[in-house]
Amino acid sequence: MKKAFIACGGTGGHLAPGIALAEELNSRGWECSLLISRKQVDSRLLKKYSDFIYESLPGSPFSIRPIRLIRFAVNLVKGTLRCYARMKIEKPDVVIGFGGFLSMPAIVAACIQGLPTAIHEANRIAGRVTRIVGVFANRIYLPPGVSVRTTRSSRIRPLGMPVRNEIRLHSKSTAKKHFGFDPDKKLLVVMGGSQGAEALNTWLKENLESLAQREIQALCLTGSAMKVDSTMTFRSAKGNEVRFFFSRFSDEMSYVLSAADLVVTRSGAGSIAEIIRCRAPAILVPFPFAADDHQRANARYFEMLGCGLVLDQEYIGELDAEVKDVIYNEWLLQRFRSNMHKADRTDVRAFMANDLNTLVSERAEAPAAGSMKGAENG
Repeated sequence: MKKAFIACGGTGGHLAPGIALAEELNSRGWECSLLISRKQVDSRLLKKYSDFIYESLPGSPFSIRPIRLIRFAVNLVKGTLRCYARMKIEKPDVVIGFGGFLSMPAIVAACIQGLPTAIHEANRIAGRVTRIVGVFANRIYLPPGVSVRTTRSSRIRPLGMPVRNEIRLHSKSTAKKHFGFDPDKKLLVVMGGSQGAEALNTWLKENLESLAQREIQALCLTGSAMKVDSTMTFRSAKGNEVRFFFSRFSDEMSYVLSAADLVVTRSGAGSIAEIIRCRAPAILVPFPFAADDHQRANARYFEMLGCGLVLDQEYIGELDAEVKDVIYNEWLLQRFRSNMHKADRTDVRAFMANDLNTLVSERAEAPAAGSMKGAENG
């Protein structure tokens, strides 16, 4: 049985694709161990997945601020030592990182032991970890058109984002009813990824009555900004009741996205991949302070594919009018869905699993081939 160590976690955008790959490898008879962070978002999501082995690692994001830099360095050393000890015992066939601060100790420990390594980058601008690891990783999975510095370009594989089994399209009417919404009214979903988005939460709260006037319901995933879930109702111009539901988190994202007639969200790569899978037209509002402005690059590519629209946060005052125009434009919504279908044709999980299997096989055969050549020369 082949073994894979998958370093993910820290945010939903890192954890979800790690789970997706583990699902695919597990279905092929692999044993998968997931290296995760100690954040609540990791422990909550993983309650649904009992087929894998988990270990939480110490870790913190890189920062140039002295105290945070020291914390990062200490956790990097601790994490690397723990990964090294675990790999020494378990002897994984390959170690895969999905970006973020947890990938670094895992990949470093694997390289020290000479294990095959791979790094997956989901964003349109490669992150710091990917840029560093890309110099020596055996496989580098990058979005089409994205590049990093590496010793050999043959190690690069153009590839999108693996998506979990549970993320699939449901009947829109069924999905709306699942959350208690009227299936005959339009539903707007507002979310900011696993961390939430204060600017989007505030925008929705300020426009509840305006949306209700047009009979637009809303489901808002607030992140940790709210302590408890809440429901509000308003009357439309026709006197009908319009419901708004605020929830900190949802582990039923396929139902959330399937219910949406339109999504307003940040533009993390994980959110975009799940939006495309569930054919949910979206207006993306990139987080303006994201590292290397990668969310803006993600959003522009999404818009270029014809899957939705982009509105920079500085123009958020125009979002109310934009939502009302788009959510009732059936022709435009159908065009977005059709383009998402075209963008979702590649079986990313299968491609990645096949390629990792090839990598492991090549590395296993290399010593044998070298020994045979030596025997022939003798």
